[in-house]
Amino acid sequence: MISHSDFILNAFIIFLPLIFYRPFYKRKHPFFVYVLFLIPLIITMTFPVIILDSVLDFRAIPLVIGSLYGGIYTTLLLFGSMLAYRQLLGGIELFHYFLSLLPTIGVLLFLFKMYEKAGAKQRMLLVCGVCFFMRVSVVNLYALFEGKETFFMSSFVPSLPIILVQCIMAVMLVFMIEMIRTQNRMQEEIIQAEKMKVVSEIAASVAHEVRNPLTSVRGFIQLLSDPGLNESKRKEFSAITLEELDRAEAIISDYLSLAKPQIERLEPIELDQALSKSAQILSSYANMQNVEIVTDLKVHATVYGSTSKFRQAIINIGKNAIEAMPDGGKLTMTYTVNEPNKTVTISIADTGIGMNEEQLKRLGAPYYTTKDKGTGLGTMVLFSVIRGMNGKIEVRSKEGVGTAYFITLPLTQPESQTSANLV
Repeated sequence: MISHSDFILNAFIIFLPLIFYRPFYKRKHPFFVYVLFLIPLIITMTFPVIILDSVLDFRAIPLVIGSLYGGIYTTLLLFGSMLAYRQLLGGIELFHYFLSLLPTIGVLLFLFKMYEKAGAKQRMLLVCGVCFFMRVSVVNLYALFEGKETFFMSSFVPSLPIILVQCIMAVMLVFMIEMIRTQNRMQEEIIQAEKMKVVSEIAASVAHEVRNPLTSVRGFIQLLSDPGLNESKRKEFSAITLEELDRAEAIISDYLSLAKPQIERLEPIELDQALSKSAQILSSYANMQNVEIVTDLKVHATVYGSTSKFRQAIINIGKNAIEAMPDGGKLTMTYTVNEPNKTVTISIADTGIGMNEEQLKRLGAPYYTTKDKGTGLGTMVLFSVIRGMNGKIEVRSKEGVGTAYFITLPLTQPESQTSANLV
């Protein structure tokens, strides 16, 4: 008669390694595999299944699967541990038991290389065969050594159904392990493919963006070599050449800001002065585009961060806003202080062409830009700078109405960053 509770307990314990196998998949150390399969080995030996007045446990499953996945050292550790624990349980001639295990150990040693190269289906068949072989050989060899010639027909044959169930459970365990391995490999391949995609995008973007100004520079240098070129044209071409070189330098600087983010000392930034200076820098560009800059900076507030990077972030927003108003418009810069929350919210709004929902969702993503000539790096750097100041950005926009950036920053410097960023 079979004890159903013991059978269910054994079945649960057999699949216990699956819980820990996935998170520790990359740890292929033999000792880790040994510990992983030692636990179900010991528990199944402690709580065996009683069938037809004989004791039957599922030790062969963790023993065989752990050995094939762990290698020779894991095999020796598992078999050694099993012999030691079996001696503690008592009621067995240890030397005879050891002799009956030798054929199984030999089969496992022979199958190691084959199992390593085999696919999932072949591994399931091999495990099924080894588990069946182990059960047949160990039980009958031990009975033979003990002088029980009638054991095969009287006790072993009736227990064959439960032995087949044991083989099926072993196949199921290998199937699940192989599924985990396949999923992990696919995940690693996807991550690697994403990394290569990012690298290729960076390479293509750098090549494209830097090549444009360099091509212009090359053309103007050729023109400057013309001895018949008048002085006014020479000065004009020289200015354009320098402007294109500055543009190439700015592109490279943006990439370096992303590639090598540096921890900088957080310093107090007078918000009214920083925004006023940014508006002053943008004023000439705004006049060219017929854009009016309106500021309301009467309230005093201090935030903490890198002054140069913060100013660069505000200028990036302002420049994008001006370019979003090709027919002119108004750019408004203001901020409000929330004393209870000790935060300040900066508002930078334009009356430009605006963005749709899809564009808003992708704003700040790598290499995404709504402009014909742009890399998307300026906006990405902007988001990075504000995050570095423990702030957050909210962008609201409506097509044909305009876009508004709301930047919320803390008024106090975080203590953890104060000590970490001092140089």
